[in-house]
Amino acid sequence: MKFLVDSPLGGLIKWLRFCGFDTSPLLLHPEAPHPLPPPVPGTYILTRQGSLKRLRRRDVLVLTADQPQEQLAEVLRRLQISRKDLSLLSRCSRCNDLLIPISRDQVQGQVPEHIFLYHQEFYECPRCRRLFWPGSHLEDITRKVLAKMGDEPRG
Repeated sequence: MKFLVDSPLGGLIKWLRFCGFDTSPLLLHPEAPHPLPPPVPGTYILTRQGSLKRLRRRDVLVLTADQPQEQLAEVLRRLQISRKDLSLLSRCSRCNDLLIPISRDQVQGQVPEHIFLYHQEFYECPRCRRLFWPGSHLEDITRKVLAKMGDEPRG
């Protein structure tokens, strides 16, 4: 599943990437003769521009929520996305590229010493070269996403 997101919904873009979805910004011009790209199977256009409802396209979701996490909940609910559809934190939240594993030896000196000593797994964005590791942010993001799905872990 892929998402093209109206660029004012930048916070939603980040949350969809946290979920592992291929997500790109899209600048929409609702007054243009052809404001949207043609439909592509498996790709959804997300916007808050109510005027686009007139197009009556199944691939266009006009969202009602104001806040990014609530928009995420709306998308997950409306598209009936389940936990098995997610690949949490598998993409760079900035570049959208899939993260690749990188050896621990390669990150020495590039991450804070306490991170290097405490963690064994590291990942890199092949485009921007940012480094990632499963830290407390993984648990926090996972908890928030699952809560939006109504599937919050108990504990």
